[in-house]
Amino acid sequence: MKQIQVLLALALLLLAGLNCGTENPVEEIVGSPAGETSTGTLRGEVQPIEGILIQVRLLKDGQLLAQTEAQANYEFNAEVGNYTLQLSAKGYQETAIDVTVVAGQVVTLDKMTLVALETPVSHLRGVLTDEATGEPLGEVNLQLTDKAGEVYEALTTATGVFTFENLPVARAFTLMIAHAGYEAAEVAVQPIPASETFELDIELTPLPEPQKLAPGEGLSIGSQAPGFELPDSAGKLHALADYVGTQKVVLVFYRGGW
Repeated sequence: MKQIQVLLALALLLLAGLNCGTENPVEEIVGSPAGETSTGTLRGEVQPIEGILIQVRLLKDGQLLAQTEAQANYEFNAEVGNYTLQLSAKGYQETAIDVTVVAGQVVTLDKMTLVALETPVSHLRGVLTDEATGEPLGEVNLQLTDKAGEVYEALTTATGVFTFENLPVARAFTLMIAHAGYEAAEVAVQPIPASETFELDIELTPLPEPQKLAPGEGLSIGSQAPGFELPDSAGKLHALADYVGTQKVVLVFYRGGW
């Protein structure tokens, strides 16, 4: 019996030793055994900056998937895979690291410290809402582009807030927003003075509900076609309203090569 107890004690000590000294500790998520889930958690900490919120973004293959504001701690739940984590704040250099989400586990990242910028920068912050209801629109991707073609991305929060930090000064931008169920919007942004934050409120106009026809019912000769948008073979959207009165429109539905 004593021999068994000694062996168990040695096994526990060996397991404890294996979990020590790891640079990014990993722990299992309670209730989500490995192999039974396709998601995991990233958890980290950044050195607080007095009076400034830190933006933390999660990207995969260059596409912005999630964003949160943090004062010190942050956390993301995501599908298993490799990601890029970006941290930025007004007046501070952007920092990016490669991270991996492990199935059913919490990966704790090392604490990070942002470094102050030496060159002057400007900032853009705004709120995105539904024009009809006034409700905030969350999880909407926005793209800010300058004349040189440089693109900056942001994702609205649950309250519709979006932020672009550390933009070049004396440079004009175009803010483009495309969101399902709404008319696309394009907003010109004039150069923002150094160290200033330009506030912008944007309302998206909901698209009208598509007309529903009864089974077997369709448009007859001479009927007016409803307004619609359809993508071409390259994925570019074309609206009927862009051509009515100026060009003839022919719709061709290609089934494929089978």
